[in-house]
Amino acid sequence: MPRRKKTKPTIFQPAGQFFKRLSGADARTRKKYVRWGLYFAALLFLYGTMVGTYSIPRIVRLQLEKQALIEANRQELITLIDAERVRDRLRDDPQFIELIARTQYHMIYPGETIYRYRTR
Repeated sequence: MPRRKKTKPTIFQPAGQFFKRLSGADARTRKKYVRWGLYFAALLFLYGTMVGTYSIPRIVRLQLEKQALIEANRQELITLIDAERVRDRLRDDPQFIELIARTQYHMIYPGETIYRYRTR
């Protein structure tokens, strides 16, 4: 006597039953199911483009952040280059040190008199 095998239903068995039932239905019902399926697919597509990792608003927001970071990097690079130039001049140029002392710190030589004229 042959041994019986127990068969498990597959994962796709409900879908197969749906398609069997659909193929036996009339054309009007099939068109209705196809139409609703397309509406559902379009709705899923729109939802995917508006919400989630690859959504359009997120991509736009990331692009704006990228542009802001590029501009901030450019400004920091300009500041760095200016600071290096000032550092080099402070190391090598005594006239630059004197200029800074006179303009920023209002220092004068002993016995020197400075006259400032105010305009109206």
